[in-house]
Amino acid sequence: MASVGKDLSSETEARGSRYLVIVVLCSLIIVITSIKHVWSVFIPYVEAEFMVTRSVSVLPFSLLNAANVFGFLSTNYLKEVLGLRKLLAITAALMSLGLILSATSPNVGVLIVSFAFMYGLGHSFGYVLAVSLGVKWFQGRKAGVATGIIVSAYSLGVLTLSPITTYLIQYFRNWRVPLLIYGAVAFAVMATSVAVLREPSQQKVVITPPRLGLAEVIMSKKFTLIATALFLTTLFDGLIVGNLVPLVEEMTGVGPMTASLVMSIYSATAIVSRVVIGAVSEYSSTLRTLAAVYALATTNALFFSLYRNLPLIILGTSISAILFSANITLTPLIASHIWGTENLEAAYGPLLTAVVCGVLLGPIIGGLSKDLTGRYYPGVTVTAATLLLGTLVLAYTIKYLHTGASRSSL
Repeated sequence: MASVGKDLSSETEARGSRYLVIVVLCSLIIVITSIKHVWSVFIPYVEAEFMVTRSVSVLPFSLLNAANVFGFLSTNYLKEVLGLRKLLAITAALMSLGLILSATSPNVGVLIVSFAFMYGLGHSFGYVLAVSLGVKWFQGRKAGVATGIIVSAYSLGVLTLSPITTYLIQYFRNWRVPLLIYGAVAFAVMATSVAVLREPSQQKVVITPPRLGLAEVIMSKKFTLIATALFLTTLFDGLIVGNLVPLVEEMTGVGPMTASLVMSIYSATAIVSRVVIGAVSEYSSTLRTLAAVYALATTNALFFSLYRNLPLIILGTSISAILFSANITLTPLIASHIWGTENLEAAYGPLLTAVVCGVLLGPIIGGLSKDLTGRYYPGVTVTAATLLLGTLVLAYTIKYLHTGASRSSL
């Protein structure tokens, strides 16, 4: 009996250690993908060395977003064809070589190809695979908390890597060195992931849903509804975070340093709220948790134009951060719940694309509002309306899915 108890204890410890390794590795992969948002630090150095304008120096970041869309949509297909380990190996090569070649690029053309397309595709594959593996391994075992921890690593990376990159550039007096360091770190993390990460085995006999292709997923009504809600609601946060510093300056009259502090509070809120939202989803359905956040965010958005002092702006932007955290954290959980873990990547990649499109278009709406009217308020009003519409779409989606489930049970 004593030996049996020891065996069970050892097995439990081994299982717990494996779960910890999975969370750490997946989180580190997500941190590496957050290097994308450090590009703004490199812009003045790239312009000075290659003698290019701002419209050219932002191309590595802008075109990386286009690569993201392709990568998110193709991850499931490539995993089905190549298998997880081979796709992880390709991701390792793309991310590490993309960063290293960016650091050694002789001209801006090579820099664009290396960062936007090589690192960009690796970024897409790595993000979808890391989050999906976290959901699969922790399915039925605090998947919400695990997902919240993993996706919060992105905000943590954004918050910490920018000052670290600035320090490294100043210390080495060379903008290329940080990219070399990040390339080496990416290779180490991804090589370890190739060796360690795998799909969880099905230990119980369960009825699994049929495998679906990308077209089958995106042609379904439930996908259209959920993707529409995600896109419409993300527009508001996209406008806020994409124009945060000048928006805060316009609405409160504070200086750039104070406005930058609001950005730091936004990032910190994003880190904490992703874990909290994941934990809350353990006790409530993911869609109802999302609906509750949408209700709070819609109320905030409708009154946002009235916020005239710093405390209210901090409150308003923090709620906006919670909105985006809910979309990012709950999207893979919703995909897993509706389409099953067998089709997780097939549903998660396209849904994530809907969120990314909202992130990209939101700042453009804010910029057009500022250019055409001289103020951000019209853009805030427009995206507040889309947020309200997205909230209504989600409410209809919940009713539609509930009705479908009731009919199938008869």
